[in-house]
Amino acid sequence: MNIIEATKKALDENKAITNDDYKESGVIIIPTTSASLGMVLMGDKPYFRKTNNGYEEKYPEPRRYWNPGSEDILREDWKLY
Repeated sequence: MNIIEATKKALDENKAITNDDYKESGVIIIPTTSASLGMVLMGDKPYFRKTNNGYEEKYPEPRRYWNPGSEDILREDWKLY
């Protein structure tokens, strides 16, 4: 589905959206109705950060204001996550 259809469906079902390229790199997009957040870009896979005691599992911090490029807008492989 295109990004508009996917966004509408994600808002209705309280889900995120992704596509094959984003999913492969562990990224999901959370559409919101909040003026201060817009579309939130977020990682769905943990990574490990080195600490004094070894390694600590962390999840990427959400990033605000994802602006899709023309390639993102024209894709037809968006799906719910």
